[in-house]
Amino acid sequence: METDSLPQEFTSLDDLTKEIDTNVNRIIDVFRFILKYQMLFRGGGIEFAGLRHYVLGEDDAKRIDWRASLRAKELMVRDYEEERDLDVVILLDSSASMLLGTTGKLKSEYAAIVAGVLVYAGIETGDNVGFIMFNDKIVASVDPSKDIANYYVILKMLVDPRNWGGGANLEEALKRSMSTIGEKSVLFLISDFIGVGDEWNNSVKMAAAKFSEVFGIMILDERDDKIPPGIGVMRLKDPFSGEVSTINMDAARKKYMQLAQAKEEKTFATFHEAHSRFVKVYSHENFVEPLVKYLEMEE
Repeated sequence: METDSLPQEFTSLDDLTKEIDTNVNRIIDVFRFILKYQMLFRGGGIEFAGLRHYVLGEDDAKRIDWRASLRAKELMVRDYEEERDLDVVILLDSSASMLLGTTGKLKSEYAAIVAGVLVYAGIETGDNVGFIMFNDKIVASVDPSKDIANYYVILKMLVDPRNWGGGANLEEALKRSMSTIGEKSVLFLISDFIGVGDEWNNSVKMAAAKFSEVFGIMILDERDDKIPPGIGVMRLKDPFSGEVSTINMDAARKKYMQLAQAKEEKTFATFHEAHSRFVKVYSHENFVEPLVKYLEMEE
């Protein structure tokens, strides 16, 4: 569990691109529905475009503007246009705790794939997509844009070892997001929510109040919240402080899992209280179906 720097076998640009290509199509379909139509039905994604003549058999009678019809002495319906300029912003935790990987991929590799899929899906559906990568500071960012070239810029950021490691300050990352991103935005926050500080909860609620949607995606390694019996004594290194401790894992197992569960429940409660969606996925599992189900569900 000791992780001082990004391992050499971290996902290459080619490997990351292949993983995204394999998983992205299902997410694109969901994006088209969630980001375009579900938000439209809530009233936050349409604007009045004008009046036109009612066409029997084609128009919904509920859209008839009776006052305008009386003035025109013929049936008129209200026309609406879907607002296209939606910003999708991925806020990704790149701190040291994300460099853990005991089964399959590192959390950082898994998170890079999830982030890449969301970036590609957003651009493919015609939205402006932005990206912010943070540890205890902002380490990389791309302003929202529809330009497919930004997708490749972001991929290079995701596989750059210099962007990974260090402490974590989620509160400051959220404040930066709120100060630089417009209100008509959808924010995807990807993190393991480990060591991110204690003051971020209110910032999530403030972000949810400002933006159109906030989605929380917790990415965990199995050992983040589960320890099998019979491991015995291990030397563990704190990813943030570097402190090394010798721990009897069997003796600490119950308390460790209780604390992990309490942390997860608190994180879930924060998003729930903010009327935002939240999902937990493990880095050894395929994320597409859990993510699709999560995006499709109502708050």
